[in-house]
Amino acid sequence: MMVAIMTVPDAVPSRAEKVTTLESIVVTAETPEDVFQTGDVDTEQVPGFFTVIEREEFEGKMENLAEVIEKEVGVQVRQAGGLGSFSSVSLRGSTSDQVMVFMDGVLLNDASGGGVDLSNISLSDVEAVEIYRGVTPVNFGRASIGGVVNIRTLRSRKGLKAHVTGGYGSFNTRKAGGFINHKPGKWDYLISADYTGSDNDFKFLNDKGTWLNPNDDQWERRNNAQFDQADLLAKVGYDLTDRVRLDFMNQWFSKDQHLPSWNNSDQVNTTLDTQRNMTTLNLIANGLGPLHLNTSTRLRYSWKQEEYEDLEGHIGLGREHNRYTTTRGGINFFMEWLTAWNTLSLMGDATYEEYSPEDLLGRTNPSDSNRTTFSAAIQDSVLLMEEALIITPAVRYTHMRDELESAVDIFGNPLAGRSRDEGHVSPQIGAKFRPLNWLTLRANVARYVREPSFFELFGDRGFFLGNPDLRAEKGVNFDIGFEANCTPENPLLKRVALTGVYFKSDVDDMITRVYDARGIGKSVNISEAHIDGIEAELHIDFLKYFRFVANATLQQPVNRSRVSAFNGRKLPGIYQKSYLRRIEGRYRGLKAYFEYLVEKGMYYDAPNLREAPDKKEANAGISWLNAPFLFTLEGKNLGDKQYEDFNGYPMPGRSFYFTVKYTF
Repeated sequence: MMVAIMTVPDAVPSRAEKVTTLESIVVTAETPEDVFQTGDVDTEQVPGFFTVIEREEFEGKMENLAEVIEKEVGVQVRQAGGLGSFSSVSLRGSTSDQVMVFMDGVLLNDASGGGVDLSNISLSDVEAVEIYRGVTPVNFGRASIGGVVNIRTLRSRKGLKAHVTGGYGSFNTRKAGGFINHKPGKWDYLISADYTGSDNDFKFLNDKGTWLNPNDDQWERRNNAQFDQADLLAKVGYDLTDRVRLDFMNQWFSKDQHLPSWNNSDQVNTTLDTQRNMTTLNLIANGLGPLHLNTSTRLRYSWKQEEYEDLEGHIGLGREHNRYTTTRGGINFFMEWLTAWNTLSLMGDATYEEYSPEDLLGRTNPSDSNRTTFSAAIQDSVLLMEEALIITPAVRYTHMRDELESAVDIFGNPLAGRSRDEGHVSPQIGAKFRPLNWLTLRANVARYVREPSFFELFGDRGFFLGNPDLRAEKGVNFDIGFEANCTPENPLLKRVALTGVYFKSDVDDMITRVYDARGIGKSVNISEAHIDGIEAELHIDFLKYFRFVANATLQQPVNRSRVSAFNGRKLPGIYQKSYLRRIEGRYRGLKAYFEYLVEKGMYYDAPNLREAPDKKEANAGISWLNAPFLFTLEGKNLGDKQYEDFNGYPMPGRSFYFTVKYTF
């Protein structure tokens, strides 16, 4: 570490430098170059509750993003089958549409909607995952009722680094990947490539759709659930000066996926193929002008195409072969002004998105729809009592204009187009108070709005009918809690950390999906939803080599619907109780873990007629680092229990995976 001492003018350095003011001097400590960039969230000042999952937690494992984040407090994930199947995330009882998912600050939720499919995000590219529950920092161009999941991709580091990875496991699951990063000086580049595939032909008990009659239940192999996906990330960067940097990033993703039918027919050949490309150009310029402003300006363009083919009508209402293309372009600007007593942040974001559905059977061809979004936000983190107290008020304004031309009726005939033009103001305020070195108190309240997606307005792929009369959701979030972090002077205990949070969310005109007797869904506004609950976490590092982790989320997601059959019922698709217990041990190059997850109290339907069985899952793994090799063996769902996060879409039973990583 290099330390520089100098007299203080009016200048305030960039966040990449940690600064402590001692009367008339500044002590500056250099930190690793990949730790922080302008535009990143400064978690030291965030008043809300958040979790950061570092790459070390999933490096070398046969895991997907859903499996990684579902172990965190306040987070629930629903998967429609095995590895590679559709996966969605819920934060504090929210729907998946209410959670904004970003990659390097670029929003992945598109107007076509349906929530972000986490299975389409490769962990091979990921440096860390940030989860902000409830309150959204203004660094992000959009905010919603549930919160934010931000995926930070790999960043270049000095020198030359490279590795290759390979793995194999149950159900003919295979994985291969490679990575290279070179930064000899001002220029740098990074390339990461990954392939994952599986037959997903696990055994499950098929109840033939007659769940009240066990006599016709039969053990079968899952049919038509195989997938293959590939991912390529390329980055090029250049340091124009010590304070100005230009980054170019392009990520390409491709997935060929087969979709099983509800009755597991072996005659089904329904497929969903996805292609996606994202490009960004980011200019970071720090220390500008007499106020020494730090700025980040990002241009972005993305293209996504999904092709759904069900020529025999095994899944939807009839024969379908459709292509859905979404293109999106935009610009995001972030600026911050740092002083000794506050941090003022400004954000502006403009996005244009076009949605183009095509009926490849030639029966109908709905017109394109588009959405233009503008967001602006201001936030001020005020530092008081020598930074023991931080108060952070913020306000965000979002304006959307929709040109909706893609709606069709139940028979597939085009409906008349319409426009939507709405603006919303979303204020929020949070406080972080550290009365003692080991104790931090936090409290937050925020108002959010979410416009319905094209998925909800128009329907999609035969599973869902559209509802162009949907209104925007409006919600208020509140939370309050504490964090205690102690390092006892005890040879048996190295660290004890405890967190407790109470949270509450009230949503007006909440959008939920109801299903008819045929299993076909439609999105509707219910009058109100009320969710409150508690979160608790415990971390104990003990006996030098061991760690114990436990967390629990207890919540009451209540439906206040205008429909009497739903009023007072629990919101569907949300577990009311979830627990995790995990023990880890490390010794030299060896690392082992055992974890036990429990989820209880979920209903599949709005009237609460179908309750999901309790989910109890045990996982274990061991890794051995014998440089330059890293060997990992994992066992998942060791109890061989089968569960369905989505009714009719079973998860695999017991499975095992082995991976090898070689670092050059």
